[in-house]
Amino acid sequence: MTDETLPDTWRPLTSHMLVYEQGPQLTILVDPDHPDIFTQEPYRSDLDRWAQHAEGEGRYVILFCGDEVQKIEAGPAALSATTDRDALRAQA
Repeated sequence: MTDETLPDTWRPLTSHMLVYEQGPQLTILVDPDHPDIFTQEPYRSDLDRWAQHAEGEGRYVILFCGDEVQKIEAGPAALSATTDRDALRAQA
């Protein structure tokens, strides 16, 4: 995402994520070697804020990490899929 207002923490070499807009979708591509980076601050709060803003405009935020895809919902449910993934890993 080429946005001068975006903090340096979101630069791909730092965040291990790529952010871009595609129509009504804000897409986040997470480096599979860092699958949980988006659950850490400041990324978690930023994603929640972006999801709230997107929903207010009829848009949405989608996150891809390897074969996993999830829609980021605003609020506490935003990262519920992470809990499910962690539970599956624990069973393996």
